[in-house]
Amino acid sequence: MLKNHIKISLRNLWKNKTLSLLNLVGLSIGVASVLTLLFSVYAYYTADNPIPNKENIVYLKTILEDGNDYREAPYPLLDKVVNTSPDVIAGTHLHGWGNIWLEHGEKEFQHRTDYAEPEFFEVFELPLKYGNQETALKEKYSIILTEKVSRQIFGDTNPVGKTLIGADTLNLKITGVFEPISPYSSFRLGVVLPNTLLKDNPTFIKQTDWSNSFSPVYFKLRPDANRANLKTLINQLVQENYSDPSLIAGLEVMPFTEMRTDIIPVVDTIIGGSIAASFFVLLIILVNLLNLNSSTMLRRTKDIAVRKVLGSSKKNVVVQFCIENGILVFVSIIISLVLFLLVNLPRLNNTFGAEFGRISFDLTKDYPVIVGIVVVGVLATLMVGILPTLRFIKVPVSLGIKGKMNQIKNNFLLRNSFIILQFTIAILFISIAVILNQQIGFMKNADLGFERHHVLVGNIDLDYKDLDAAKSKFNALINDLEANPYVQSVATSEGVPSDYYFNYTTYSDLETKTDVRFRRSYADDGYFEALEVPIAMGRNFDRNRDNLKEYPVIINEAGMKAFGWTSIEGKRLKFKVSDDEGHPIVGVIKDFHYQDLQNAVEPLVHIYRDKSALNRHRFLSVKVVEGQEQQISNMITAAFNGISSRRGYEQLQLNDKVSAQYQLIDGILKSVNVTAIITIFISCLGMFGLISFLAKRKVKEIGIRKVLGAGVAKIVVLLSKDYIILVGIAAIIAFPIAWYAMNVWLGTFAYSISISWWMFAVAGLIAFCITAFTLGLQAVKSAMANPVKSLRTE
Repeated sequence: MLKNHIKISLRNLWKNKTLSLLNLVGLSIGVASVLTLLFSVYAYYTADNPIPNKENIVYLKTILEDGNDYREAPYPLLDKVVNTSPDVIAGTHLHGWGNIWLEHGEKEFQHRTDYAEPEFFEVFELPLKYGNQETALKEKYSIILTEKVSRQIFGDTNPVGKTLIGADTLNLKITGVFEPISPYSSFRLGVVLPNTLLKDNPTFIKQTDWSNSFSPVYFKLRPDANRANLKTLINQLVQENYSDPSLIAGLEVMPFTEMRTDIIPVVDTIIGGSIAASFFVLLIILVNLLNLNSSTMLRRTKDIAVRKVLGSSKKNVVVQFCIENGILVFVSIIISLVLFLLVNLPRLNNTFGAEFGRISFDLTKDYPVIVGIVVVGVLATLMVGILPTLRFIKVPVSLGIKGKMNQIKNNFLLRNSFIILQFTIAILFISIAVILNQQIGFMKNADLGFERHHVLVGNIDLDYKDLDAAKSKFNALINDLEANPYVQSVATSEGVPSDYYFNYTTYSDLETKTDVRFRRSYADDGYFEALEVPIAMGRNFDRNRDNLKEYPVIINEAGMKAFGWTSIEGKRLKFKVSDDEGHPIVGVIKDFHYQDLQNAVEPLVHIYRDKSALNRHRFLSVKVVEGQEQQISNMITAAFNGISSRRGYEQLQLNDKVSAQYQLIDGILKSVNVTAIITIFISCLGMFGLISFLAKRKVKEIGIRKVLGAGVAKIVVLLSKDYIILVGIAAIIAFPIAWYAMNVWLGTFAYSISISWWMFAVAGLIAFCITAFTLGLQAVKSAMANPVKSLRTE
């Protein structure tokens, strides 16, 4: 019996091949999109699964008086808490201290380097592919590699027990290799070394007091731990030990499970958007299938009646239609899997980039996604196969056997509601895409307060093998650049717009008792000239008059406003608890956007440092005459190729670097655009099928109208007007929803556009044009048919 059902299903699908193809295309594209979106959500939520008892792990967040916060705490706090709190099982730091160079044979490698306590595995029980968790960080000169790094150096062999040369002099014994870590995980590790290795470093020792916060702190708590008591204890230790506890509002005990979204808050938007988009696309697919199935059922009432006359039960009829839909659904799932693996997954990784993480599909681990899609396929098959069939199976045999469709009550309200729902979702995504495009365009093209065009920016933090020789050649390059007629300005600095360190220092005005938290960076006398940042008060740095021992500084207008100053005469930036006289303020610059427009301009201080400090600056910025960028770029690159260093010189336009900070939001935009296209495409496929069916139902009416003189235009209007009205109703529903959602989202930006009526007009026009084109194709074809043949149709 099943064999007969399948044969009949295939025959019916082939007989109605146009509708079958429309269904298959819409399903395949829709399911591939849903599969991609849901897989990214699945990968995100399961990324930290290898960490046992993660719900008992917490980290500390420092909250400042001005409301700002950061995830670091003073280094000695860890031991104090572990030794005094009964709720804490173990604790560890996990911080960087420069990425170490590793040597193996003739090859050199540099990867992200983190340092942790030997108790790291008591807090995070990250599984090891090779090695023993209990002893992996016990030895001072031990090192743990991630699986990726291990494979790069040693291939597929077990490297535990082998030695790497670190920082030219350290013999580091490999004591472990992590199991593969998801890029969606809270951990972005390369290699991990024990903190005991840094205990001999004078600079490190100097930083490990109560005045400096540079390391995240993690604790493993007992299952019954009282977190409120732990928070009270920690803040009591702050008051007792901080050099100036008034600088902070307190420390929060944060769940480790929230850390990923704390680091990159926009990830919540991406994940939430992916879930919502998946739901909407699935909804559109189901509605589309229900609409088309309901319409095609009208033509198959004779088929159903004949089956009933021949003794088929209602169950057999329902099974027949479920198998037909099941074949379509599961063929589309196979096609969607191919699209997902070969097209969508690579595009997903390219869209969101390294910040969100690259993911790969492994059937042995990710089979729940496939199982989920199959289950959804089964449910969809049952829904679209059973619901329309149950309605038409009740048609009296006397009507059904004659195929008198017009006498069968048609549920226009339900069908029209489905069409409105489809296009409401489609127009909603189009509206969001239009507004999102405008916001991103605004951020990329806004006046940022500095010159970003024709400025070359090169990374000069290259880890030079012979620093003295490198300085000599670099100074020669600087002289050549300053003498070049195509070069307008040359500068070295620790940061450039879009790439400033998160270095903060709180300075005080002892007269007004005002404390202001400044973001801090270093720059030479050419920096503001190269970027054309206006000096609002005072002067620029001057290599001939500025005393390097005093470290003169230039602050921005936001910093001056925060202090409440009207003049900088005689003012110095002074740390509240320091005995020195502080930094003399020689100038004030106009506020410029040194970070993206999601963030407001914070108080910023630049400390003077001469160009000769090659190993302490990160960037070389060169303002070039328009049209001469390539020539100067080649000149700089050639000079650095002659300097021996471990890292290669990289250079790009400042404008490109500034635009790159919106990569993640660009990824959201691309996802919204694709979802909008998919939703409108699937909706229009359904519309195409419906109007095709309607034209066949009205074939005699169309023929009579043409014989009586009706033109093609009138026939097209006859077939299309009701659907255009439904699209208009959908637009009226979608626009307020889009306005509210985007208004809330734009409120998270420090600088954003205002939503205007024309944005919705554009979205509506796009939806209208696509719909009209789709309807017009089939309507014109029907209107141009020979009326003689139409009138002969019975």
